[in-house]
Amino acid sequence: QSQVPPCVEFASCGGVQVSDNSRDAIILFYCPRASEAEFVEEILYDIEGKRGDGLKMSVMVNPLLVDMGVTGFGMAGRRLRERLIDGLAPAYYLRTLPWGALTRVWPQLFTVWQEDEGAEGGYRMIKAMDRLPSNPEVEDIYDIENGAMNAPQEGMGFLNALGDFVNGMTKL
Repeated sequence: QSQVPPCVEFASCGGVQVSDNSRDAIILFYCPRASEAEFVEEILYDIEGKRGDGLKMSVMVNPLLVDMGVTGFGMAGRRLRERLIDGLAPAYYLRTLPWGALTRVWPQLFTVWQEDEGAEGGYRMIKAMDRLPSNPEVEDIYDIENGAMNAPQEGMGFLNALGDFVNGMTKL
């Protein structure tokens, strides 16, 4: 039988916050959703204002703070990403894909893995990147690795970017 120490408190996002968080050193958000993004942001700014450097860590487990159905494609979603998400550094990241996975274990790089029965562990790494790739980039990495697409040629940066943009828009 395990017990939660008296210094650990649980609360939901949203509504009126009645717990005293002025002495909190670590905040853990478990699966915050886009509908709770405003409350998450409010809690973080409130505690940072009260604690300053006393807040040692904020952890978000499986956040989905930007959802096009809630935040939209426009300025609201972009501003939320700029204010709340862009400053975060993913320490651990796992996204399953129909053909593999995208992972990160900080301080290592983001890695794209493909299922491979012949590889040790059943997966082989097909690309490592220093940043989180977008969904179209991940699919392009898979397609290039499996011969369904040619690797982009260097040199025509603007034209390649324009072509990628047009291809992305036609897939919507």
